[in-house]
Amino acid sequence: MTEAEINAAFSEKVQRGMFAPIARFLTNADTAEDRMQEALALTWEMYKDRILNRGLVLDDGILVHACRQRAVALDRTLVRSGGTRRLEDAMDPRAYQRGRVEVLRLDAWVEDDSVDEGHPHQLGLAEEFCSSPERKLNSAIDLEDWLDGLSARDYSLLAGRMAGYELERIGHDLGYSVPTTCRRVKKLGLELAARAGVRIDLDKHRSGRTRHDVSDAE
Repeated sequence: MTEAEINAAFSEKVQRGMFAPIARFLTNADTAEDRMQEALALTWEMYKDRILNRGLVLDDGILVHACRQRAVALDRTLVRSGGTRRLEDAMDPRAYQRGRVEVLRLDAWVEDDSVDEGHPHQLGLAEEFCSSPERKLNSAIDLEDWLDGLSARDYSLLAGRMAGYELERIGHDLGYSVPTTCRRVKKLGLELAARAGVRIDLDKHRSGRTRHDVSDAE
């Protein structure tokens, strides 16, 4: 038999429902379809290998039995981690079952009663409708590295600004004058902008300062 004939023969078995009874052994509704499809793929692989390499055509009973074994045994998978370090493959369903893998969904939304006006929080760093979150993830990793390199005072200063505190309050807590606090905030902002590749027009920034900014600097 040629590969085309083998594929056609196996497809005919699937289409007439020969493997359908196996579904009753898959009790987890969330994974049943995936397990069934993977078992069929593994059985097809075995079916083809026996014909091409051994000249042996397995009968339907053996194929159904083999498919059932592959469907219910979680260690039977198409993707293999090498077999040297068991349960350390994030794709191994057994790792999920035993709580060895944490799932962090980049596009997930979580409803929270504490959210204003019922708007959900978005988890992760992926942009809505973005085909690849790589840029956002790389930026977040770089930001964490930058934050880790800050002194305790600078970290507290940024935390205060993020919390919405005025420069006077932050300076008081850190033992800085308002002008010193203002200069430090500006310096950190420029460092972060340079690290992120954001161009800042300093002349425009100076001319566009508000009266509040000027009074703070004084």
